[in-house]
Amino acid sequence: MEPLGLYVHIPFCRRKCFYCDFVSYPGKEALADGYIEAVIKEAVLYKEYLEKRSVDTLFIGGGTPSLLSPKQFLRLVSGLGAACRFDLNEATAEANPETLDEEKIDAYARAGISRLSVGLQSHDDGILRRIGRAHAFRDFAKAYETAAKRFSNINVDVIFGLPGQSSESFVSTLEAVLNFSPQHISAYSLKLEPGTALAEGYEGASEETDRRMYHAAARILSERGYRHYETSNFARPGFECAHNLKYWTGAEYVGLGAAAHSYITDGVHKRRANTRSLEGYIAAVNRGEKPVAEETVLSETDILTEYIMLRLRLKSGIDFAGFEKRFGFSFADRFAEQIETAKKAGLIERDEHGIYPTLSGFDLQNALICEFVNAI
Repeated sequence: MEPLGLYVHIPFCRRKCFYCDFVSYPGKEALADGYIEAVIKEAVLYKEYLEKRSVDTLFIGGGTPSLLSPKQFLRLVSGLGAACRFDLNEATAEANPETLDEEKIDAYARAGISRLSVGLQSHDDGILRRIGRAHAFRDFAKAYETAAKRFSNINVDVIFGLPGQSSESFVSTLEAVLNFSPQHISAYSLKLEPGTALAEGYEGASEETDRRMYHAAARILSERGYRHYETSNFARPGFECAHNLKYWTGAEYVGLGAAAHSYITDGVHKRRANTRSLEGYIAAVNRGEKPVAEETVLSETDILTEYIMLRLRLKSGIDFAGFEKRFGFSFADRFAEQIETAKKAGLIERDEHGIYPTLSGFDLQNALICEFVNAI
């Protein structure tokens, strides 16, 4: 059986960034010990999956996982290791620069973490203040230099379209990041989520400015040896995020923690979402209950739709042979008209093996996906 991915959500943060719509709770770190024990207990509740299937990727995200103390982090990973069959090819931990120090980095290495993902967002301290980040660029530089002594696989997150950010400023952020030579860079377009502080007073960058920044990232990072392998992700060859690739290729994964999502098959394909309530999550698990708030059983049409949507996020696109093996019919025949339309519009390239999004296809991703999904 294929190995599983394991995602663990750490919902604690020091303060809420102004753009953040993720499930995170400032000022509740006092619950961290009980939460860690609940996550380990939840892993035991999934023993029917985790005993039969090895886990080859681990991703500890948040929130701010680096708020956990070294002792707490080591307890979390050791507890998960006892509940799961770890055969890890990749283990990622997210971190914010101001909460990362040598002691924590040492604990991550001892716990078996092989990949760090550090949230910079911008090199401009003024912009960082405007979006509510708790660090300055010097904090990032110090954290990165310390981490690089122990880790040879580091991702840096940046965002474009931020308030006060020009195209030139974003390029300067990319150049500042490239000076550290990380193995992976994630460059995200700012999404103004309703209810966030930033959405109340900022209209966002113009579409023209947003796309200019995105194209600059694609060009500059390609010139520096990074492969643009997913809409927002760039990696040196061999350093693509194996865990996230599970999401985009329809592989199975179990999500543990408040608000975590799972995609598992148990005779049928299911997507599950845990309760978002921190206290409710801990209470449910301590009662011996899976803290599932939503469960959806996918139809074959749902599975086909997701396959197309997710694969068109990847530069590798849709492989004709792999598609036919999975679904039992020819993608090229079924969607011949749509392939021709998308190709003429410059949204994809095509060869005998498959179709592949172009940069314009990434720009107009929703339109590209709808071209095929609407024909199902």
